[in-house]
Amino acid sequence: MATTPYETTDPRDPTDATDTTGGPSAADAELTPTRYLAYTREAAKATWMTVGRRMPSLVAHALRLGWRANRVDLLATVAWNVGSGAATAWALVMTTRVLERLFAAAPTPDRILNALPLLAVLAAAMVARSVCSTLAGRSQARLEPQVVLAAERTFNEATTSVPRAAFDSSAFNDQVFRSYARGTDEAGSLVRYTVDVLTGLVGIVAAAGVLAALHPVLVPLLLLALVPQWWGSAAAARLRYRAMLAMTDMRRRKWLVQRMMMDDDNASEVRSYNMERVLRDEFDRLGDRELDVHMGLATRTSLIRLGGDTFGGLVTLAAFAVLGTLMVRGVVPIAAGGAAVVAIRVAQGALNSALGAVSRVYESGLYFADFLDMVETARTLTPPATLPPAPEGFGTIRVEGVTFTYPDDDGSDGDAPRAPALAEVTLTLERGRTYALVGENGSGKSTLAKLLAGLYVPDRGRVCWDGADLAGVDGDSLRRRIAVMGQEHTHWPMTARENVVMGTPFDADRLARAARATHADAVVADLPHGWETLMDKSFAQGVQPSGGQWQRLAAARAFYRADGADVPLLIVDEPTSALDARAEYRFFSSVHEHAARTSATVVLITHRLASVRPADEIVVLDQGRVLARGSHERLLASCDHYRELWEMQASAYQDV
Repeated sequence: MATTPYETTDPRDPTDATDTTGGPSAADAELTPTRYLAYTREAAKATWMTVGRRMPSLVAHALRLGWRANRVDLLATVAWNVGSGAATAWALVMTTRVLERLFAAAPTPDRILNALPLLAVLAAAMVARSVCSTLAGRSQARLEPQVVLAAERTFNEATTSVPRAAFDSSAFNDQVFRSYARGTDEAGSLVRYTVDVLTGLVGIVAAAGVLAALHPVLVPLLLLALVPQWWGSAAAARLRYRAMLAMTDMRRRKWLVQRMMMDDDNASEVRSYNMERVLRDEFDRLGDRELDVHMGLATRTSLIRLGGDTFGGLVTLAAFAVLGTLMVRGVVPIAAGGAAVVAIRVAQGALNSALGAVSRVYESGLYFADFLDMVETARTLTPPATLPPAPEGFGTIRVEGVTFTYPDDDGSDGDAPRAPALAEVTLTLERGRTYALVGENGSGKSTLAKLLAGLYVPDRGRVCWDGADLAGVDGDSLRRRIAVMGQEHTHWPMTARENVVMGTPFDADRLARAARATHADAVVADLPHGWETLMDKSFAQGVQPSGGQWQRLAAARAFYRADGADVPLLIVDEPTSALDARAEYRFFSSVHEHAARTSATVVLITHRLASVRPADEIVVLDQGRVLARGSHERLLASCDHYRELWEMQASAYQDV
């Protein structure tokens, strides 16, 4: 296989960046082309038979999207394009008859007058062709954005239906990025190019029929003239696609670096640490490497097309030479020869259009196949819709011998297996009690909370509500019965009210209770438009709350969801990191009051051990295992690890 611009092993090539020791730099590790050699080789192996086998399936997928998007516009597009091709064929036949009428012998005024009716019919055919082309263009222009929107909706459904764990895989993230970057757009292109192929074929059939009637040898000569051009166009398409595959990670990182430069959340720290030049240099480095690939690609594709066009031109010249020879020998009359020249030019245009469209169908199909592969991957990852709904509540939650390891990227880097985040964890949580998960960073607290929240499924073991294994129930119905305040809550660019209510039905009284419990009402009172204030200052009349204000709104979000008998579990993970001491005290008081008022089970994660003393039970985790559990007093007396953590924090408040 020929070396592509991004597969070079030349040490001067920018894709072979190394550190000062001569080995690959850590920043470039994921940009090495070996991660995508499987894709590249697969694309390189594509033969014409492969293209022919795959194209009907891809076109069928795109047409099904068009049918679902708007069947009227799809049928109109096909019908008017077929009409345009038929009008072209009609015009070609009439051109042949006019030339025969005029040049069968020396032209005279009578012959010209006799040809006028045929010329009128020819003009009508040309007008009909223009009308059909215009109407086809209108239908096609209406259809394409509808098809793209249908594909985007399918993309959105696929990416939001997969389990949370899917986004821990870089391979799935790459599929999502490629589908988002171009795959969905190519659905509309596939429909357009397919119709272009159909239109071109109608013109080819008409022109080939005329040429075959003049002399059979002209048809294979014409087809032979266009094969090199077809090959060049399709080969260039494959090169572009292979380059796109190799640059996926590079472009994703370049986009991330650029986003860091323009994101409001990063603006202060970028300037405080003088990161402007660092980010620009990193963007330039990635941009230069991408540009090198594009520059090399442009040269290679131009040479391929030049070779194809040159050889095609020579064969076309040979076709005209054969036609001239037939005319000189009297095999083909001069009038028929003139008609043959017109037919050859029409056939060349139609065949070029059709073959170009075929090549574009193939190229679009490669990108669209990424979209289909992502949707199929999402489908295989998405739990079946036939799963039973989650239990409406529970008396106890049982965590039985749970082991969980975060997915490795691909398992292809040769490193040792990743250590489990949780190992053989067994735990019982009773309804209406408050549990605190404590431990050092990396001890497994947040991971256990995610399993309790139904965001992950254990590798081994079970999480059960009264004996019902959560791995076997519908995830959506389960998560509707759980309120979560995550360690990293989202700053939604929506109104304050929408930031709290989220996907839960709106209830004004419920909103007021959640706001009072978390003191988010004080935040809203200072907003220019109250609950209807847009929480994103990048938009007109929007505002940017402080970290503590955002945390109160996020807490209100969890309390709003938890305010109801149908939500028996509240999970709060590091909820007060941005709150002042008074707000923190009020928040934890509200948590315990909520548990007492609603009989919900509360799982609380925090590093501030003073806040967990009122919990009914404290669970100490260390390196993914349950080290001890019990009340604060019991753990101080029996667990050295807990006592050490407590005394380190307490010493900060002691008078030395």
